[in-house]
Amino acid sequence: MPAQKPPKAIRSEREGEPELEEHLEVFIAGLGETVDFLQDAEAANDPARLRIQALELADTARELGYPALAEMARHVAISCDEGNPDARHKAVRDLTELSQRVRRGHRASA
Repeated sequence: MPAQKPPKAIRSEREGEPELEEHLEVFIAGLGETVDFLQDAEAANDPARLRIQALELADTARELGYPALAEMARHVAISCDEGNPDARHKAVRDLTELSQRVRRGHRASA
């Protein structure tokens, strides 16, 4: 069985804009911790906190040129309103995987 290729890395649509360079660096450096906070809120069954944190991530990701990450974070927030813990867990898991692709894409651009 051939080895499966890792999912494609995601780069910022705003990469190369000098005024955003530092903001992108800070965002990427903190993305792992941000996702950890989201996972902690989900594990604690705290959809209110999860929703707020996911919307904050969505806004920042959109501003910095990561529309797919912003959309996924919005999906996490919506899952908090639906009251389905399994859907919430899947949304956080999908966001975690997507964030890894974003971090990989940023490293590749360095």
